[in-house]
Amino acid sequence: MSVTLRAKLGLLFLAFVALVLVSVGATLWALDSQRTDALVINLAGRQRMLTQRMTWLALAQADTPELDTSIRRFEQTWHALRDGGATTDAQGRNVTLAAAPAALRGQLDDVYETWNVLRAALVARDTAALERTAPQILVELDAIVSAFEAQAQTKIAQLQLIQFASLIGALAVLAFGYHLTKTQIVERLARLDSAAQRIAGGELAAAVAPMGEDEIGALARAFDAMRVETVAARDHLEARVAQRTQELDAAFELSQAIVAELDLGALFDSVTARARALTRARAAAVCLLESDAGDLVLKATSGNGALSREFRQASDRGFALCVLGGTTVLESAECASCAFLRARAPGNCAAAPLRAGKETLGALCVLRDTAEPFSTDEARALTLLANSAAVAIANARLIESGKLQAEQNAALAERQSLAADLHDNLAQTLGFLNLKVEHAQELLAAGKDARSAAELGGARAAINSAYLQVRAALVGLREPPPNGQDFAQRLRECVEAQSRDRAPTVELQVQEGALLLAPVVQTQVVHIVREALANTYRHARAQHISVCATCMGGDAQFCIEDDGCGFDPQRLDSGHHLGLAIMRTRAERCGGRLEVFSAPGKGTRIAARFPLETC
Repeated sequence: MSVTLRAKLGLLFLAFVALVLVSVGATLWALDSQRTDALVINLAGRQRMLTQRMTWLALAQADTPELDTSIRRFEQTWHALRDGGATTDAQGRNVTLAAAPAALRGQLDDVYETWNVLRAALVARDTAALERTAPQILVELDAIVSAFEAQAQTKIAQLQLIQFASLIGALAVLAFGYHLTKTQIVERLARLDSAAQRIAGGELAAAVAPMGEDEIGALARAFDAMRVETVAARDHLEARVAQRTQELDAAFELSQAIVAELDLGALFDSVTARARALTRARAAAVCLLESDAGDLVLKATSGNGALSREFRQASDRGFALCVLGGTTVLESAECASCAFLRARAPGNCAAAPLRAGKETLGALCVLRDTAEPFSTDEARALTLLANSAAVAIANARLIESGKLQAEQNAALAERQSLAADLHDNLAQTLGFLNLKVEHAQELLAAGKDARSAAELGGARAAINSAYLQVRAALVGLREPPPNGQDFAQRLRECVEAQSRDRAPTVELQVQEGALLLAPVVQTQVVHIVREALANTYRHARAQHISVCATCMGGDAQFCIEDDGCGFDPQRLDSGHHLGLAIMRTRAERCGGRLEVFSAPGKGTRIAARFPLETC
C-alpha cells in the first residue's frame, strides 16, 4: 500500500513538532533543575558557614542561645540534603528538597559522623577538640559543595547534549522535508504545469506522464483524461463545424442568388428550385399569406405533379397554423392537412415559415421519400433559406411599391411644378389681360376709340405672351437660368412691369450683398416678388408699396411691404390664396423660408429669407 503525499507531510510535521516539544521540555527541566541545584549548593555552603559560626560562638560566647539554634539548623539542613524534606533557606523561607543522589549519601554520612564529634565538642566547649574537628568538617563540607556543583554541571551537559541532538534532528527533518517537497511536489508540479501549458496551447497528442499513486499522480491522471476527452470533443466539434460550414455556405450562396432576384414570379420559382437542391427533396412549394382573406395561397411549385397556382387553404388550423406560428415543422406528408403534401404522399415533409423580422409572409415546404427523414441540421438549413427568401420577397415587394410611389410622386411634382408655372406666368398674364379689356371697354364707352384701340393692342400682346407661356409649360421649356450679374436688373424689370400704368408706383431698394444667391434661387425670388406685387395690386388698395433687398445675419431678405387694408393670416381660405402657398413652397424649395405679417387695416409685409453663398 503506497503512502499518500498527505501522510508523508503529516509524518514530517509530527516529527518536527516532537523535536520542538523535546527541546522545550528539556530546557524547562534544565531550568528547574538549575534552580534546585543552586538552592542545594547554597544550603551546602551555608552548612560550612554555620560550622564556622558555631565554632566561634563556642569559643567566644559560650552562653549565647544562638549556638543551640545554629546546631538545630545544621542538623535540619543536613537531613534535608540527605533524605529530602523541609528546611529554611538563608532568608528564612521554608523550602523542600529532594533526597540526595545515592553517590552523595556516603559523603553526607561521613560529614554527619564528623558533625557528631564536633557537636559534642561544641556542647562541652572543648577547645582542643574544636580546633581539631572544625577544619576537618569544613574540608568535608567543601567536598560536598563541590559534589553538588559537579552534579549540576552534569545536568547542564545533559541539556546541551539534548539540545544538540534536537538540532541535529531538526536539521534532518528539514533536509528530509526539503527533499520531499522538491522531489515529490515542486518537480512533479512543474512537470504537471508543463503538461497543462501544452494542453492549453492545443498540443493534445502527447500524453501526460504517470506520476505515482498519490494525490499529484491522481491529478496527472485527471489531466490526461481531460486531454483525451478534449481531443475527442475537438474532433467531434470540428466535424460538426465542417458540416455546418458546408450547410451555411450552401445556404448563403442560395440566399444571395435569391435576394438578387427582384421579380416576384421569378423569385418564387428560384426559391422552390433552390430549396429542392439544398434538401435533396423531390418537390417544393411556396405559399404566401393573404392579409385580407387570411388564407395561404400557392405561388410556386417545383418537382413532380405541379398543382394549380390558384390553390389556397385556411391558415388558422392544423399544419399551417403551426408553421405560421414561427416553428419549422417536420411531419409525414399523409398526416399534414395540406392538399399539396397529401397529393405527393407517402413521404416526409419539412415546412419552414417565411419570416421577415416579426412578420410571417407564408411558408416554404419540401418533400422527399419516407426512407429519408429530415435531420435537425437540414431543418435548420431550410429555416435559414426560408428567412433569406422572406427578406427577398419583402424587398421585391418594397421595390415594386417604391416604383409605384416614385411614379406617383413624379406625377405629383410635375403637376405642382406646372401649377406654379401657370400661376406665376399665365395667371398673371390673364389678370393683366382682364384689366386691359376692362379699360378698353371703359374707353369705348367714353368714345375714345384711339386709346381703346391701343389698349386692345396691349391685350393682343398679352394674349400672345399667354400662348407662349402655355406652350412652354406643355413642352417642358424653361427660361434660361440667369448668370447672376443681372439679378438687380431683373428685379427692376419685374417691379416696372407690375407697376406700369398702375398707381401707386413701387419703391425698390437693393443692397448689393443681398444679390449673392444661386441662379435657381434668384429665379424663385423674382417669381415671389412678382406674385406678391400682383396680390398687392389686386387686393390691398395700398397708397405706398416698397420692395427691399437686404443682408441680415448671413441671409438675404426680400421684403414686399404695403400700407393697404391688410388681412388676418390665421383666417386665410387656402382655396382663394393659392399665391401665398406657392410663394412659401418656392422659398422652402431653395432652403429659405417665407413669413407673412399682416392685420386688418395695418397693411401687409411679406419677408422671404435665403442663405447667402458668400457674405
